[in-house]
Amino acid sequence: DPLQQEHTAPKPGDIYRISTRKPFRTGDTFKFTVKGRSFDPEKAQNDLSNIYVVPNPYRVAATWEAKSLFRFGRGERRIYFNNLPKDCIIRIYTVRGYLVDTIEHHGTAESGSATWDLVSKDGQDIAYGLYVYHVEAPGIGEYVGKFAVIK
Repeated sequence: DPLQQEHTAPKPGDIYRISTRKPFRTGDTFKFTVKGRSFDPEKAQNDLSNIYVVPNPYRVAATWEAKSLFRFGRGERRIYFNNLPKDCIIRIYTVRGYLVDTIEHHGTAESGSATWDLVSKDGQDIAYGLYVYHVEAPGIGEYVGKFAVIK
């Protein structure tokens, strides 16, 4: 079976809705089976192509970023990697192949987003230009994309 299933027992507060056009009668009984979340490796691999960065391009003078009361100039700088698999490693490179930073993403099935503050692994603000990111998802596959930082 290509689907790996995660078994989750019902717990207090779970809600199940039954819709029927047939009226209920005394003595009616219902039996139903609930199928938990499943993982389809082929779908997960295809979904890697849906990963994207926002904003792209990142504009250094973005008006939507809030200004910090404790710093001069602009507010907190960040970009978002969206549609990520549950567990993955994002490596960010310059176009020349220099490793700028590494982000380890450990989310849930519902949270497929990671942020990056545009600061290199050496603690320096990154320069303007084109960057390449590589997403490695163990057991699923890899994806390569790009984003730009402009003045």
